[in-house]
Amino acid sequence: MSIAVLRTPASTRSATLRRCALRPGLQRPPQRGATLVEFVVAAPLVLFILLVLMQYALLFHAKSQLNYATFEAARAGAVDNARMAAIRAAFARALAGYHGGGTTTAELAASHARAVAEAPFTRIEILSPTKESFDDYHSPALAARLGQSARVIPNTNLAHLDCPLDRPDCKRDPAINASGQTLADANLLKLRVTYGIPAHKQIPLAGPFMVRALALHAGAGDAFRTRLIAAGRIPIVSHTVMRMHSPPIEGDNVSAPGPGNGGTPVDPEPPPDDPGPPPCATGDPGCTPPPGSDADDTGSETPAPCDPGADPGCAEPDPCISAP
Repeated sequence: MSIAVLRTPASTRSATLRRCALRPGLQRPPQRGATLVEFVVAAPLVLFILLVLMQYALLFHAKSQLNYATFEAARAGAVDNARMAAIRAAFARALAGYHGGGTTTAELAASHARAVAEAPFTRIEILSPTKESFDDYHSPALAARLGQSARVIPNTNLAHLDCPLDRPDCKRDPAINASGQTLADANLLKLRVTYGIPAHKQIPLAGPFMVRALALHAGAGDAFRTRLIAAGRIPIVSHTVMRMHSPPIEGDNVSAPGPGNGGTPVDPEPPPDDPGPPPCATGDPGCTPPPGSDADDTGSETPAPCDPGADPGCAEPDPCISAP
């Protein structure tokens, strides 16, 4: 049994399609201009997101430069008695790269001048040692030897000292003293630097938008940050901590009383064998030799025996002494 398949000629199908297309109810309306409308709605939002991403990239670059400048400032302060003048000078030198840098002396000088001009928009705070640190560990004898009228914290033999040598009865317990620190903690230089990114280093639209957003949330409670935001700048903050390599001298130190540690200090390491303080180094004003030691001129101990390896004339007898 055969099945016949009826096929409609191509001309008949085309005529049918034309008749359907001419019916008013089946004709599609024109869609011209829809793409333009979608572009007008979406393009500004996409463009703004791209600008914000670029602004965040510039923020990370500025934060990296600020971290480096803060580290260099702390290095200068660690070897120069935590003096604010040395800290500011080193910070300005290190921030010259953010303001253009250069390959010649003239270019570097111009970049450094721009960095120095940013000083009104930079706040450098010494968070440690605090004023309470000097209350607990000030050494009047060391200040006198250094010729300082300001208070000074000793920096020598910290592994063997809990108090300055001229103040053995200082409040050394962080649980009850004013600073909540030990003498070693008081020799940690902690800096906090707040800087405002200028408007000419911001992305158009995105930068001012961030400034207005910060004005609503981030400026309350801090007068300096409020002034930066009012000037159209974006505040960024950097912290660093470094061990002092010279006796800290009191200057622009903040006041931050410490709560201590509740009277339960914990030492994770086994107690070391304490051989006592090492001998004083020549020219170290912070090292006071113990009475009766070899470095003490008033001591009465017997001089060390002669060492022929160190003194070539040691093995030969003194003719003045051996003569009858």
